[in-house]
Amino acid sequence: MKKVLLLTTGGTISAKDNGEGAKPEMDSNMLLSYAKDIYNYFMVDTKDILSLDSSNIQAEEWRIIAKAVFDNLKAYDGIVITHGTDTMAYTASMLSYMLMNLKKPVVLTGSQMPIDHLLTDAKNNLYTAFSAIEANIFGVSIAFNNKVIKGCRAVKVRTLGFEAFESVNAEYLGMVTANGLKLNGNNPIKKYGKTKLMDNISNKVFC
Repeated sequence: MKKVLLLTTGGTISAKDNGEGAKPEMDSNMLLSYAKDIYNYFMVDTKDILSLDSSNIQAEEWRIIAKAVFDNLKAYDGIVITHGTDTMAYTASMLSYMLMNLKKPVVLTGSQMPIDHLLTDAKNNLYTAFSAIEANIFGVSIAFNNKVIKGCRAVKVRTLGFEAFESVNAEYLGMVTANGLKLNGNNPIKKYGKTKLMDNISNKVFC
């Protein structure tokens, strides 16, 4: 049984409607209470590092997330990060470069609907993220709508549809089918170089 750390940062997946709109309110234990069967397949620890709408995640939050991953890599077989969808692709891209020479899976996921909603996509996305760790898809990736996408290739293309993310100029790392998670086999592990945290980010760059 693989040992996995779940880091939560907020986002729709953990949101509750308090009458003034949905806001991230669930902690990691409450989040996983809606997907308890994960514990049948993995040893899971959890840490709440942020509780933000992802539109508020910027350079300082990237540093917090990257450091939390780096500090815990040795103790786990992989790390899942729950995150809002608005800036998930940006965070995934940044982590791809901030965590150099990763030799373990770091998988971001979230949802278009809160996990406590009857029609939520959150549970399936969580299961896909944990399955990516089981399959040892190393490096930073995004698990969403039955797909695993390389972190620096993901882009959000839909606001309302469950197929929120696509992979730009690259195949998916894996796809869920009736036979389970099928890997594309195009993600060779980098055998050389020590994993490093590169968190010196300039916030003076504008598009």
